[in-house]
Amino acid sequence: MQAPRLTGALVAIVLLAAALAWLAQKPGLAQLDMLAYDRMLPLAAQPPSADILIVAIDEPSLAALGRWPWPRGTHAQLLSRLADAGAAKVLLDLFLAEPSVDAREDQRLAQAMGRLPVYLPMMAERDPRAPEAGQQGFQRPLPLFEAQARGVGHAELVLDADGVARNLFLRMGPAGDLQPYVGALVAGRSSSAEAGREDASGWRYADRMRIAYAGASGSYDRVSYVRVLDGEVPPARLRGRTVLVGGTAPGLGDQVFAPASARAGLLPGVEVHANAIDQLMQGRAIHELPAPALAAWIAAVLALAAGLLRWQPGVGLVMVAAVAGGCVAVSVAALYGFGWWLPAATPLAGLALLYAGWSWLRLRGQLRFLANKARALQAVPAGIFEIVAAPAAGAGPQPPKEALDRAIQRTLRLQALTESALRAMPMGVLLCDPLGRVVGCNAAAVRWLGGAAAGGDAADAQPFRGRQLADLLAPLRRQARGAAVADVQRGPAWLAALASEYATARGQHLQLLAAPVAAPAGQAPPGYIVVLADLTSEREAQRQREQWNRFLSHDLRSPQVAILGLLDLDEGRSVAAPMAASIRREVQRTLALAEDFLDVSHAWMGSYRVAPTHVATVMLDVRDQVWAAARRAGVSVELRFDEEEAEDVEAPLDGALVVRALVNLVLNAVAHSPSGSAVRLCCAFDAQWVFVSIADDGAGMAPAVLQRLLSGSGEAEPGPVRSDGVTRSHGLGFEFARTVIARHGGWIEGWSAPGGGCTLCIGLPRGA
Repeated sequence: MQAPRLTGALVAIVLLAAALAWLAQKPGLAQLDMLAYDRMLPLAAQPPSADILIVAIDEPSLAALGRWPWPRGTHAQLLSRLADAGAAKVLLDLFLAEPSVDAREDQRLAQAMGRLPVYLPMMAERDPRAPEAGQQGFQRPLPLFEAQARGVGHAELVLDADGVARNLFLRMGPAGDLQPYVGALVAGRSSSAEAGREDASGWRYADRMRIAYAGASGSYDRVSYVRVLDGEVPPARLRGRTVLVGGTAPGLGDQVFAPASARAGLLPGVEVHANAIDQLMQGRAIHELPAPALAAWIAAVLALAAGLLRWQPGVGLVMVAAVAGGCVAVSVAALYGFGWWLPAATPLAGLALLYAGWSWLRLRGQLRFLANKARALQAVPAGIFEIVAAPAAGAGPQPPKEALDRAIQRTLRLQALTESALRAMPMGVLLCDPLGRVVGCNAAAVRWLGGAAAGGDAADAQPFRGRQLADLLAPLRRQARGAAVADVQRGPAWLAALASEYATARGQHLQLLAAPVAAPAGQAPPGYIVVLADLTSEREAQRQREQWNRFLSHDLRSPQVAILGLLDLDEGRSVAAPMAASIRREVQRTLALAEDFLDVSHAWMGSYRVAPTHVATVMLDVRDQVWAAARRAGVSVELRFDEEEAEDVEAPLDGALVVRALVNLVLNAVAHSPSGSAVRLCCAFDAQWVFVSIADDGAGMAPAVLQRLLSGSGEAEPGPVRSDGVTRSHGLGFEFARTVIARHGGWIEGWSAPGGGCTLCIGLPRGA
């Protein structure tokens, strides 16, 4: 990605994160975050504290003590019971803003409150429709009670938009008169100096605290009011505990909904205060991110997703899903391990928007790419076998859809042209996938392999589709011909195993040729084109040529053998001994030429028996076969190669023919080397080739002569006459060696100069 595009993407991510952070405070996203928070809230819950006890004004108490409200002397008696038992502190969750009819009842309650720390709530008085400051505030307890209370504070529970009590504020009230939460006074916790937020009525809220509920109703230890009043509760159960006195009976006091995922459901207000006071006493706060940190959290999630989308665009949905899962996991870990609430729904909404925008941009880019490629295809000049409609005169650039349609039509025409050309070809053509299954074929292939297509429907244009090529060729008779085509050998194993010639039941000879379908650089071919070439006429001509070669050899050999027989019968009576020796020498030379001629003919057209052959064995056989001739000529043959290293080296060779070819080259070097010199036979190899070199110190030859011999275009050059009177030449023996090496897929090179000896280097493939 270029720098301007990268900068634009970062700016877009920052703006999207800021917008989502703002929307997270609005209905919609806020509701989604609340739902996610409710599902994760149990992770932050702690066991209820044993220090807290709820004295419940429940139905049994109402049945025993009468209708509500009770005389304040009853509450004074309860406080005395708690003071006598040694309770640590008491939250009397009752609004005591109005005096009793009997002032003595108020005095008794005030005196009882003086015996232990008692905390009293205030009642909020506000009208959202009339936000004037004079009509906003709290109704405080009677001065008599407030003077005896250890602390007075608000007990307002602020519900979210869905009516669930998830939060309360440690300070709230009209501007300039914010009152502390009574539970914070009970827990002995002070609030911060945060200014807070203000609603439409002018009421200000500060120091929000999220409540981590301990569980459903009844999670905290609870006793009935009347049982404490009657002394049925043991003092040990009351001693040292923080006691909350409040209503739990239906219709008495406030009942609120807690998050359902916290298993709390409908809770009485006094139990909500018990959860909040417990949380404050234990210091288990759930922290929230400020707006800048929330935007940074959302931006980090979006930036990570954008980076992964750029790294692996092909699996964009998987990447976004992984980031979404990671976002939820981080939010869970932060809430469970550190008490921080990282909203999860808002980043997930941002991921959905990011993926939608990225998909749209990617689709737009792909459409633009296809349109450009379509125009480029249309701009390619038509070949000699393609007809392309000329654009209309005065037509401007084509719209993407038209350009793509024209490109598709052109491709379809080319496909139809290719298929018609393949069907009309006289050779059998099959297209195979990388596993050797036939994808399609032409009529010639169906005709030649029809006998092998058992069960094939003649009306089906592609009767072989889906079948293995090896199964189609199995009924044919495999011919033991020479080395396979190089392209086939470099292909997959199944194709190399099929490289051969085949004969049909009707006597046709088919040669299997193959080539990979073109693929981008570095990628495996998507398939292979297999051609069955008809070699019937060539093989028939070869058979006739071999037959004539045998006749010719026989006609050459028979009179020569007869001449040798006549010389043996004459025993020098009619022909002088020197003349008889000359005749015998020339006859033997003619017989040797006939043998060489047959060898070359076999090298050209004969069948090779290729099998894995040890290179060390070949080299030792060559040395052994030339040893006697070299010794008679007074020339030593030095074999140089590492036998231990070459012990396991194999190559696909016809061992007998390769040995004969190398023997011919070594004997040729011996024949042209002076007595007392040496011929050096060396061998080396690498992962792909076996290298053999033959060097002598003979008379050498001109480089042009050597090149004609190597290319097969040179005539036999007469060599020196040895002591036995036989003239050696670079003739049919060299041609035999050159042909054998070529049919093995090898090569031969040489260096020579007059008087400087000759060096030949041969390369044979290892087939690995």
